[in-house]
Amino acid sequence: MEEYEDARRLMDLLFGFISAQVVRTMAALDLADHLASRPVTPGELAKLADCHEPNLRRLLRAAVHLELVTATGDGRYELASAGRLLCSGSPMKAMVNHMVGEPNWSAFGRLDHTVRTGGSAVEHVFGRSSYEWLAEHPEAQSAFYAWMREAAKADAPPLVACLDLDGARDVVDIGGGNGSLMAALLRAHPELTGAVFDLEAGLRGTSAVLEEAGVSDRCSLVPGDFLVDVPPAGRDAYVIKNTLSDWDDESAVRLLRHCRQAMRSDSGLFVIDMIMAEDDSSADSIALMSDMSTLIDKGMIRTGPEFRELFARAGLRLVTTREVPGGAVSVMRVATT
Repeated sequence: MEEYEDARRLMDLLFGFISAQVVRTMAALDLADHLASRPVTPGELAKLADCHEPNLRRLLRAAVHLELVTATGDGRYELASAGRLLCSGSPMKAMVNHMVGEPNWSAFGRLDHTVRTGGSAVEHVFGRSSYEWLAEHPEAQSAFYAWMREAAKADAPPLVACLDLDGARDVVDIGGGNGSLMAALLRAHPELTGAVFDLEAGLRGTSAVLEEAGVSDRCSLVPGDFLVDVPPAGRDAYVIKNTLSDWDDESAVRLLRHCRQAMRSDSGLFVIDMIMAEDDSSADSIALMSDMSTLIDKGMIRTGPEFRELFARAGLRLVTTREVPGGAVSVMRVATT
């Protein structure tokens, strides 16, 4: 019996890639949007989504198993609570479109290359980094930035409450592209001015976000590559959100050194990121899966000591660490040594 249960467990894990594609297909075909208002039959849904009805019915059967959709018993299907996370405007839908699409999908098929060699699976499969690949594929790049934008909107309120900017007059969001966090910070601190520093591709649409928030007159957009260029210098505060985890140690230290060059001796740096538990048996599942998602392209979710080592190599020191309530990230306040 135990052997049977182990085999069943392994089969569930083995076919996990199919479950992921069921979720992606629901997102790609906007099925949750069509199911959001009322239960429908497969035939009605096929017309709404312009799909092949027999195959759509089979997909819905799998979606019921995954608890994304519920069968009403009268031949119709309705959206389950988890399925509502796939509706348009949800950060989860944007994440699905990116995470289960390219370049991630093919790269995860060569995770063994990364584990065996230490190299990037993305570079092994596509011959370039994920950011370089996305720059050549506008539709995939758009999905990536949509995820960043929607996630930033959801993350902003608790982050603003955790960022101690008392006394600061100006702040730079490094890699802050979509501007959602900056907009929230400027609205919460009317005396503050800001700058968003990112690649030109990352800054597309940022002006509209700032204008909608009514803070565009207090924020400048500064195009630049944080691995090559130094951010705007001499500001009171700098913010790096969910960025260091995308890079290997050498690149992360290079970014932090550029921050150190820009900072005054009394400037503050706020690093917002996941922190991996030092004890593997107590590691958070979101942190673990996020670590796997960064592994294919030389990123990593770091432990507290690993962050402290990065900061030290860049001439910085960790002052405080504060967990963000209800979130998976922490705010690390960093100062010059």
